[in-house]
Amino acid sequence: MAGGQDPPNVRPVAKQTPEAACVTAPKLTATDPRSAPSSLEGWAARRLAYFCMGWLFFGLGVIGAVLPLIPTTPFMLLAAWAFGNSSRRFERWLLEHRWFGEGIKRWRAHRVVPLRVKLVSWTTMAVTFVLSVSSGRLSWWALAAQAALMAYGAWFLARLPSKVPGTHPTA
Repeated sequence: MAGGQDPPNVRPVAKQTPEAACVTAPKLTATDPRSAPSSLEGWAARRLAYFCMGWLFFGLGVIGAVLPLIPTTPFMLLAAWAFGNSSRRFERWLLEHRWFGEGIKRWRAHRVVPLRVKLVSWTTMAVTFVLSVSSGRLSWWALAAQAALMAYGAWFLARLPSKVPGTHPTA
């Protein structure tokens, strides 16, 4: 063992040379999927994120169709937007859905919110705010924030048309 030698039961794994210590990256070609431009590298992850958001919003919209305190329409619009960014197949499925499709198409074509939807939204906002105030559990700043958001939502709905332009109600 004198002279810096290894004991007889130790085998050298590799010779230590400067060339062995240098690691080079593999050469990428245009046909190699790893050589995609940086702008496309995150596209699959973004599509998956949009797809998952689409199903999350759709699920919340379905829950909203059953529970009166959760809105359906905004979640379905968000689901259509998310599916439009991830899967044309599921976007088409949602647009052709027998319960939710017509409202989404009407919104996309004319930015129309039916009067019944507006009335339900305004009533829900008012009842929710009254319950929040009467519960006494929220601080003044939380109530102020809630009131501001609800006022914006009410204003946003009020400025949208309730009927498709150019149509007349049938008598």
